Amino acid sequence: MKVLLIIIDGASYKIIEKIKDKLPTINKLINSGFYGKLESVFPSLTPIALASLITGNLPEHNGITAPKIFIKGRSLSSPLSAFSSEGLKSDPIWAYLGKHGYKVTVTSNPQALPDKWKIKDVILFDPYKSKIKKCSDAKVLSEGENKILSNIWLVEKRNSKYLIVYTSPYGEKEIELEEGEWSEPIEILGKCGKDELKGTVFLHARHENVYVSPISFFNYKWGNNTELQEKIWNFIVNKHGMILDGDYHSLYKGIITLDEYLKTIELTYSFFLNYTLFMLENTNWDFAITYLPIVDNLQHLLYGINEEKAFEHIVKGYEMADEFIRAQLNYADVFFVCSDHGIAEVEKKIFINKFLEKINVLKLNDNEEIDWSKTKAYYGGGGQIRINLKNREKNGIVSHREFPKLVRYIVRNLENLVDEEKNERIFTSIVARESPANDREGDIYITGLKEKYGISSLVKKDMNIIEKIEYYKMTSGEHGYFRKDDLYGIIIFYDKKSNTRRKFISNAKIIDVAPTILKLFNVTNVKMDGKPIITLVEKYGDLNNY
Repeated sequence: MKVLLIIIDGASYKIIEKIKDKLPTINKLINSGFYGKLESVFPSLTPIALASLITGNLPEHNGITAPKIFIKGRSLSSPLSAFSSEGLKSDPIWAYLGKHGYKVTVTSNPQALPDKWKIKDVILFDPYKSKIKKCSDAKVLSEGENKILSNIWLVEKRNSKYLIVYTSPYGEKEIELEEGEWSEPIEILGKCGKDELKGTVFLHARHENVYVSPISFFNYKWGNNTELQEKIWNFIVNKHGMILDGDYHSLYKGIITLDEYLKTIELTYSFFLNYTLFMLENTNWDFAITYLPIVDNLQHLLYGINEEKAFEHIVKGYEMADEFIRAQLNYADVFFVCSDHGIAEVEKKIFINKFLEKINVLKLNDNEEIDWSKTKAYYGGGGQIRINLKNREKNGIVSHREFPKLVRYIVRNLENLVDEEKNERIFTSIVARESPANDREGDIYITGLKEKYGISSLVKKDMNIIEKIEYYKMTSGEHGYFRKDDLYGIIIFYDKKSNTRRKFISNAKIIDVAPTILKLFNVTNVKMDGKPIITLVEKYGDLNNY
């Protein structure tokens, strides 16, 4: 028996209910299996929710409490990342199954790597580790010489055609593109820091320049099996490319158009579909996890736009997700289709670190980087504001005596932050600590905000604290803090051997998925916050073949 967990990032219960007739595979699984809402954790952010899904534990117990995890002895500028196994305090499902002799393949998960379990026949991959900060950003090539990863690329335009000479692992190569044409994936070579690495990009020839898509690198960091990683690079990446999300950052900066962004969504789908099928076919597994990000990508950009074409793009993302699921149905006997959260509309964005700068507790230097030697408080995401406290944070500057006064000052200003256009306060719930927080906690928590406001940790000198969403450029959909539609994803359970007609799963929580799967494998000696979903395990729980 093979069990497959398919994660569709951001698949919203509310939207699935609205459009499921357009999704033949999902509709089939719903009508032939078990289906219901899946309640996420708070805050319902992807790395936090997925950590709870794979461990069966709440954030305070599994250790993934925020995107940036603050630990005593570390500076505010170098917290643990939620997108790493380093922050996990409890074992994930693959560790339990692997220790019981089952073979496991994980195609993508934020906490899969580095592989700190090192269990035989447990294959762990996270393609997002192919991205390298400051080296993976998209580029624009103009005519003449361009420097890409310390190498010179030459661009010449001849009437409506571009000739691009670039550095590959096999020496200089050239490609010719007609204006408006997208290239196939090209393999490039360049330096990121001291490392010379292979990378992969797409090129798009435009009227005045050439767009270079975000770079993914072959750095041996995105899998625990180097031989398999080499095969994926040679047979999948070099054929289909390796774009991992729609290129939102380039859209936000005005580097690409909406149509180009949608093309990067299609290329993301192409990579994940072909990569996933390759992994399922070329690894030996009893249990596997697969993942698709594009629904979440599209909802973030488009969900708050009250225009038919915006919603049509979102529906297209769900249709691609439906095909992604269909393509995997021949590989397993039992299927879980889950999502980590839903989505909510936003009209305005609140930049918390810009607010902290405005009240003089966060400082920027001339390069628009945070000056940590002068910064007293920092918002790292997940609703957490952390004080830069002496003897807790490395290089902390706030004394224990100043701490309570500073916390009260920040909270008072947060409570008084008003959207002048609407004449309303933004935050509905703020929790402050009277004494300094422990590891993995904030000193101040933003635990509620008015509907249609999103919050961000981004900070720049030329931005406002409150900015109205610029549609088709800024994110108009958010999740994490509203505890409404954004809290509810989906769960579908389907067994090929069962003749079940549609049954509803009630009161399912994301922390219940891992113990349910373990129960099906007869791994029951595990203590978790979640409980097996009774309607799913009562039929199978005592059968030896499971």
